[in-house]
Amino acid sequence: MNASATLPQPKSSFPVRRMDFSFAETPKYWFFDDPFMSHFMNNLSSLFPYGEKFFVDSVRAVRDQVSEPQLKKDISAFIGQEAMHSKEHAAYNDYANEHNIDLERLELRIKVLLEWTTRLSTKKQRLAATCALEHFTATMAEQLLKREDLTTQMNDPKLYQLWMWHAIEENEHKAVCYDVYQKVYGGYFTRTLVMLLTTVMFLGVIGWFQIHLLRKDGQLFNWRSWGFGLKKLFGPRNGFFTKLIGPYLDYYRPGFHPKDHDTEKLENRWRERLGFSN
Repeated sequence: MNASATLPQPKSSFPVRRMDFSFAETPKYWFFDDPFMSHFMNNLSSLFPYGEKFFVDSVRAVRDQVSEPQLKKDISAFIGQEAMHSKEHAAYNDYANEHNIDLERLELRIKVLLEWTTRLSTKKQRLAATCALEHFTATMAEQLLKREDLTTQMNDPKLYQLWMWHAIEENEHKAVCYDVYQKVYGGYFTRTLVMLLTTVMFLGVIGWFQIHLLRKDGQLFNWRSWGFGLKKLFGPRNGFFTKLIGPYLDYYRPGFHPKDHDTEKLENRWRERLGFSN
């Protein structure tokens, strides 16, 4: 018998949770009872079904070059978590369709954008883009977990649970793609240059989709809602994006690692609150 076969196999560092949400009874303006902020979250949701498929494809493309048992297990769990996120954000469309919010059209725009990105980039560049976007999602998720002044204003319990579950898992697996990139390729220049390009693309898409959703909803000239939303996102002291500037810039630091931003206690607190056993 091969002696190595008797050694205990590592377990993944985080679980894959099977969720099954239904959003058919969600009110249209479910976040702060406000069009701008509700559509901002709808906007983010539209990025995930095809965005997370891109993440998974980028990691799968180099998976056979990873030999470390623990990292291989974590890659499998990462793929499982991202698959569940895509599934549940696709189910989010039940709510959108109920209120004539066309998120499916936005999702298809992301699909086309990522197909072109795949054609015009290398495996290394796509993995670096995945690292960059995973940093965005992890830091935004950390803010959601910290900011109960925001999250307690989600007035639909199912969407509240969806976003907090998603936020926990984005922090659980935030280092996987980065570790794969470092093991397979490494390289500061590609990592940071791709982050710059990804930032421009990400912010451009968010702005484009936000205007589209507000226009289609007849809320484009709702200046009160714009003022409220922009203050929540970009307020100088406590804006959601304002709080992301420091963590974002940290990505450009030589020697950066996602685990430098320790969220373990925060994750544990929210796992307990949502009743997750692990």
